[in-house]
Amino acid sequence: MTEKGIKLINEFIDILEKESLENMHKLAEEYNIKDLDEDICMELSGVRRPLVLVRGKPITVEQTMRLITGEEPLFGEDVNEKGWFEPREGRGALKNIFYRRGYDWLSTWVYSDGTIGGDIIHLGKYPELDEILSGYMHLVKKYPFLDMVVSYTIYDECTCYGCDIYEREHSLCKSSDCGCKDCTPFLYKIKKYSSWNRKWNFSPDFEELYFRCWDTNHVRSDVADSVVLTIWIHNGETEVLFGKKASSKFNEYNNLYCAPEYAFMFTQTLYSYDSTCICDKKFVEDCFEFIGKTRSLCDEYVEQKFISPFNEKATVVTKEWVTNQYNTYIAVK
Repeated sequence: MTEKGIKLINEFIDILEKESLENMHKLAEEYNIKDLDEDICMELSGVRRPLVLVRGKPITVEQTMRLITGEEPLFGEDVNEKGWFEPREGRGALKNIFYRRGYDWLSTWVYSDGTIGGDIIHLGKYPELDEILSGYMHLVKKYPFLDMVVSYTIYDECTCYGCDIYEREHSLCKSSDCGCKDCTPFLYKIKKYSSWNRKWNFSPDFEELYFRCWDTNHVRSDVADSVVLTIWIHNGETEVLFGKKASSKFNEYNNLYCAPEYAFMFTQTLYSYDSTCICDKKFVEDCFEFIGKTRSLCDEYVEQKFISPFNEKATVVTKEWVTNQYNTYIAVK
């Protein structure tokens, strides 16, 4: 490339960076963001799909239905000529609660028992500040009962890709050799279930689910060190924190509202098979009824393939159920 060409490219990059900074400051003014950190925003925009950690105070079942019916596209108004709303077109803050086939990443962070929490992936690539804020800044006015944090990390999708033990080049999982405090107590089971020579089991029990995708779904206990931006929703207000303040606030909520015995319910792996689900058919029918619609819409939406067919034998995941499973299969005696 010629010297002139390189100069033009650099000038174009400078223009883009200037526009990005201008947009950041407009957002900071719009949302009353104090201590805007330009460097952190630029750093996050360079992460392909940031790992996002949600932690929050549990809410009531009625509040859960209010939140889900307000945010899940499935319950939106009819918008097309056939009178049907297409819930798969957009990706809302709670997208993918009911329609998961062919797309395993979970973006929900609320469960039918009122538990709030999620280890989710930003649904988009290289997010700018407006994309980060747009999914959450409106929540506080609609749902003043929320008390939660949405924390963005600098990890791309998961925490263990950065581990020296993980060998990207050969796509081999070597976590069975890891010596970190998270892995050490479970090395035998990690090796047992994550072996690439092992035949894939399509009907795994809780123990196998817990360990076989350890490298991609395990969230390191020191993950707070990698939190760089936190949206703090509480007392009818929203604050956007950066750097150490963001990390500290996440740590506070993580200690309050996440524990090893039920943290697995926040990962997408638990919902990748028909044996478990976020909620059952009755709950979806209750949600339709909650907003004044007929319960029969649930069957109609299944027929239209707006909702995955319900497996009546599937276990509805709750904090109590996950805790019982953890204590039975996982807890180190």
